[in-house]
Amino acid sequence: MLQQTQVPRVIEKFKEFMERFPTLLDLAKASKADVIESWSGLGYNRRALLLHKFAQEVCEKHNGVIPQDKEQLQELSGMGPYTTGAILSFAYNLPEPAIDVNVRRIYLRFFQGKDQGLPMGKKEEQELYQFAKRSIPVNRSTDFHSALMDFGSSVCTRNNPSCNECPLQSSCAFFPLYKNNQDKFMFVMEKRKEQGITENGKHIPNRIFRGRIVEFVRNNQQTEISIDDFGKAIKKDYNHQEESWLLSLLEKLQSEGLLNYNLSNHKITLSLPE
Repeated sequence: MLQQTQVPRVIEKFKEFMERFPTLLDLAKASKADVIESWSGLGYNRRALLLHKFAQEVCEKHNGVIPQDKEQLQELSGMGPYTTGAILSFAYNLPEPAIDVNVRRIYLRFFQGKDQGLPMGKKEEQELYQFAKRSIPVNRSTDFHSALMDFGSSVCTRNNPSCNECPLQSSCAFFPLYKNNQDKFMFVMEKRKEQGITENGKHIPNRIFRGRIVEFVRNNQQTEISIDDFGKAIKKDYNHQEESWLLSLLEKLQSEGLLNYNLSNHKITLSLPE
């Protein structure tokens, strides 16, 4: 839930989700529709389906116990390098790096004296991984990663870091650069413009409209509606010339298993998957 979503927004949803699915088995036995409905308000709905599939695989292959072996974890749905590292380090206190953007920034600044403005290559990522792995204190992986993430969110922030108050400034390779250039230093990494469309004169990423569509389906299952009315419910200034764009979003969401839709006589009926 915390992937690309702020903590205050997650806290209440996490409590509700855990009350509804207190164990992995409860989650595994639930329908896709129940899981998607429970994810309402969090966005990035594909995460809900990945979590659901992960629970099913853990129950089928590992008797409901999340494995502590890195290779076994990575074979499960939704398990990329960061999620694998987060489970092993936070849940099992094993010396496996969980490198998110905050941890990466701290390592690059402190040890290499540079701010990250461009994506890292595979070789650089692997070098950072090996270095981070060697730096984890014995039997303190959970505490270490918690400290890194707190430090990255409160002191070594992306924008306007608190370098002048930082307790590590005497040994940080980045501090001299900051000290000599703080009046003109640019910390904001240029963001790549996401694919999307204009709404009321402003560019809106497609992921926002995808979220609106799933939310609409949650609240209007099996309701027949014209494509134009549906478009107006999703996009404030929708016009019929954007129909192909709207249908392409529906096609993608259906292919990902997030909804089902039926189009007939320019009317559409939508539902969550079973």
